[in-house]
Amino acid sequence: MTSKFFARLSQSLQKNKTAPPPKLEVGALINERYRLDAEIGRGGMGIVYRAHDIPNNRDVAVKVVNFDAANILTLQQFLREAEISARLDHPHIVAVYEVGAVDIGAPEPLPFIVMELAQGTNLADMSGFTYARIIEIGKQICDALEYAHNQGLVYRDLKPGNIIVEKRGFQYFVKLMDFGLARPRGEAYLPTESAMAGSFFYLAPELISGQPADISSDLYALGVTLYEMTTGRVPFSDFDEQAILSQHLEETAAPPSHSRKDVPPALEAIILRLLEKNPKDRFDSAQEARRALEQIPLAQESAARGNLPQLDFIGREDEIAQVKQLIESNRLVTLLGDGGELALAVGAQLTDQFSDGVWLAELESLTDPKLALQTVASLFGAGEDSNRPLTVSLIESLREKNLLLLLNHCDHVIFACAQLAETILRSCGEARILATSRQPLNIPAEKCYRSVGGTQ
Repeated sequence: MTSKFFARLSQSLQKNKTAPPPKLEVGALINERYRLDAEIGRGGMGIVYRAHDIPNNRDVAVKVVNFDAANILTLQQFLREAEISARLDHPHIVAVYEVGAVDIGAPEPLPFIVMELAQGTNLADMSGFTYARIIEIGKQICDALEYAHNQGLVYRDLKPGNIIVEKRGFQYFVKLMDFGLARPRGEAYLPTESAMAGSFFYLAPELISGQPADISSDLYALGVTLYEMTTGRVPFSDFDEQAILSQHLEETAAPPSHSRKDVPPALEAIILRLLEKNPKDRFDSAQEARRALEQIPLAQESAARGNLPQLDFIGREDEIAQVKQLIESNRLVTLLGDGGELALAVGAQLTDQFSDGVWLAELESLTDPKLALQTVASLFGAGEDSNRPLTVSLIESLREKNLLLLLNHCDHVIFACAQLAETILRSCGEARILATSRQPLNIPAEKCYRSVGGTQ
């Protein structure tokens, strides 16, 4: 994208304001290579399509200018995004494969960006994070920011809506996207562009005061993002945009522990430091913030990583692989029939995938449904007292745990197991359950597997 091309395209847009805007439709073929399969996003700057890269036989994302809403500024931003994104190469930033223009009969070719099609969930659509997961995601965001900053860039639009979280096995992998507002440090803004570009919920005070964006303003947005992941809300909110901007300038954010009582003090200190009004009081770099996140001690009630018996399992590799794959994408898997040995074999292979291990609750001898809860609670030292029901104690013990719970032989207490499983899955976002039973637990999250005949 050269400056001459930008100038011609800008002039063309000005001269042809009354003409129908150029468009691409689903099914179109760009440069005889990229087939547009479906529209997957639309904004003031661009339209994003899921497309197929025919020569490489891969799905990609193609972004083109949204001429229905375009103006000179958004066109400039689109072209600048193409220029900047094309030179970024980092595992935590959505990759750009090609930048070009396609002739669709308009006065000037239509610019496009071909990007990696991120397969994940938008961070804005996720909730219920454990502290370990917040720290894990935060460190990866810091890595991406540090790389961009080292390239001489300021991101300027860090927020959950621009963060994709992919599941890779049992781990989360972060990718930043949409560098349309990114700018080289110290570079003047585009004509008519404001320093306050971006979402006002994440704007640093100095931007509101008219100062140019810099590393410190990206770190402020990081603080807002971590605050939101921790508490479920942004630190400053109101129905009126001007009131929110005033809060960024003048009000001190309430400590996250006011909303979530068990916040690790070190995590709270990092978030509040990132939200300091004076940029000099924040961290000096994203890498410094990452090192602080790495040093957060997370309370562990037990150093044990499970209680599985030490057994040798021979054979059944295909079944073990199938069940492991099911557990990756389903938080509750029930093995139908006599699945105890298979469950133990799967659990043994997954111990290293869960930071808090794999735990076995043996229920075969139980006939009293009340004993199911007691058996599971005893694994984690969750006791009952006069002021706290046992279920509450168990959930508090598991809420921050990343573990796999094996409920073996649920048959005689199946309804109690179903109720317990549903409660754990609802309240403990990083817990997964592998149950064995002769009949399904019949709760919505369940995926059943029968060793003879495959999945159901």
